Amino acid sequence: MVTKQRNFEMEWAKEHLDTLNVQYSAFMSKPENSYLITTHEDLKRGLLAITVDFVGAIHVLRLGLIAGDFICNLRASLEHLAWELAKIGKRRPSAETCFPICSVDCSRTQARIAAATNGMPAEAIARVKSLQPYNDGKAYKSHPLWRLNFLWNANKHRIIGLHSHQSGTLFEVAGGVAVEERRFDDKKIVTIPLSDKHKVRFNPRPDVEIFFGDKERGIQLTIQDLGDIYEFVRIKVSPALSCFLP
Repeated sequence: MVTKQRNFEMEWAKEHLDTLNVQYSAFMSKPENSYLITTHEDLKRGLLAITVDFVGAIHVLRLGLIAGDFICNLRASLEHLAWELAKIGKRRPSAETCFPICSVDCSRTQARIAAATNGMPAEAIARVKSLQPYNDGKAYKSHPLWRLNFLWNANKHRIIGLHSHQSGTLFEVAGGVAVEERRFDDKKIVTIPLSDKHKVRFNPRPDVEIFFGDKERGIQLTIQDLGDIYEFVRIKVSPALSCFLP
């Protein structure tokens, strides 16, 4: 019964990932719907105001919620696996039992792993260590398990979602034109002399990119990266450890 529950977490994570891919594709198929561009001619001051509103925020919020569900279920599948492995050598695993994910190898890390894997078969513990991000040295942030753990912790405190929205040029103003720009959250207002309005070229199909993670910490993951994390757990981690279960 427990084995079915662990597999259910993996399957449920896959369902969320599939949903995320569908919603993401729908959002990306019409990037022009992400923005509302309006112009206003101020005849008294002789200015043309171009207002850009990011109206795709609600759709991005939805992507973040789905991504969070995916991450939580995938991480939980590892916790369930660790619990069952610990039960092999212990009647009841302790509160410290978990699937550890560590970025730096040191005595403190090894003590943590020992507590987390207490009761597991020795060979299973060796495999847990072989899968650790710290084995990649300074490149540990590129390891799928480190990324999974990072997003899992982030999702506890905030919604995982769009942290970098990069677009191609929504409009271009010819060189030599005096431009003033103001930003207000999801809105940008650009003003130019009204006499130069013929020097503005609009782009009806902007390029849009969505990243998941934390821009300030330099963690920019694409939806493909999320799929790679899932495949790593499904192909590398789960088979390597589930073979020890009765």
